[in-house]
Amino acid sequence: MRSLFVTAALTALVIACSPPTQREAEAPPSEPPQVQACNDVAPDMGRLVRVEEELAVAAAADLRGGAIAPGLYDLTRAMRVGQAPGWQGERAVALSVAEDAAGVVAFNWASTPSGGGETDRWTATFSDAGEHPTLSYTCGRMGSVAAEFTAEPNALTLRLPDGANGSLQLDFARRP
Repeated sequence: MRSLFVTAALTALVIACSPPTQREAEAPPSEPPQVQACNDVAPDMGRLVRVEEELAVAAAADLRGGAIAPGLYDLTRAMRVGQAPGWQGERAVALSVAEDAAGVVAFNWASTPSGGGETDRWTATFSDAGEHPTLSYTCGRMGSVAAEFTAEPNALTLRLPDGANGSLQLDFARRP
C-alpha cells in the first residue's frame, strides 16, 4: 500500500514538472483589458488642477447659459458644491467642444492624474433646449445628467452632478 502512495506522488510530481504540451505552448497569451477610446483629446499636463472646497460664491453662482464657442478648453479651477467627492490629487483636464452641421453640440472630455496613468475619457451630446440643459453620454459613461453652465467667448463654466448630494463647478479657459 505504501508503494502505491509513493508511486502516485512521484507520478503527480513528474506531470507537474514536465514541459507544457505543444498545444499549451502555442496558446496565445491572454489580452490585457481594453479601454474604450472615446476621443483623442489630450490634456495639458502643465495645467494641473486640484478640487477645491466649496466657496459660498460657487454655491450661489447663477449660471445663466450663453453661446458656447467651439474649441479646446483647459480646466482652470474645480470646486465642490454640496457633498461632491470630486477626485483626489491633481488632474489635467481638457474639454473639446464641437458643433456639427445639424447643430448637435458634442463634448469630448479627457483627464489624466498628475503622476500619469490612464486617461479618463468620455463623450456626450450637450443640449440646452427645453427647461434644463443636459449632457447625454455616448461613450465612457452612461445616461444623462442635468448640467448648468455659463459661457463667454473664451471661457466656459459647467456645474455637473458628482455623487448623490453634490456637484462640481468646473471653470475652463479656451486654448488660443
